[in-house]
Amino acid sequence: MLKTILILAFVVMMGFILVNRQRVFIRDPVATVYRNEAKQSGIHVYINYSNDVLLEKEEEPGAYRTILQNWDQKPGTPSDLVCIRWMACLTRDDHAPANPIVRIGRSKYDPEVTMTSREVSFVDAAGTRVRVELR
Repeated sequence: MLKTILILAFVVMMGFILVNRQRVFIRDPVATVYRNEAKQSGIHVYINYSNDVLLEKEEEPGAYRTILQNWDQKPGTPSDLVCIRWMACLTRDDHAPANPIVRIGRSKYDPEVTMTSREVSFVDAAGTRVRVELR
């Protein structure tokens, strides 16, 4: 009986993920984050079906969340996100609402985004090159 309930719960969960594949970000435990080509630790990487990327650093100081989506290719801070710690995150819409990153200083902000299925890179507001190697 317990085995049947667990299998049914697993099937329901997989169906939910399949229907909401644009909204569900699953943690990529083997992804690596580099800032100015220096490997970073303590940053969790989540990806969804479209290879949109969510970066999350929980430790203080400097805790942040940054989302980069294929449809607009502009890094931002997600405004509506529900997460199961270290496992998955869920957004309200297929195109997750995000507050744009504002450049520090007077110069115009160009994030210089490059997105492939294996690597994502962009320039953050401080002018630091961020590169994420996926899987």
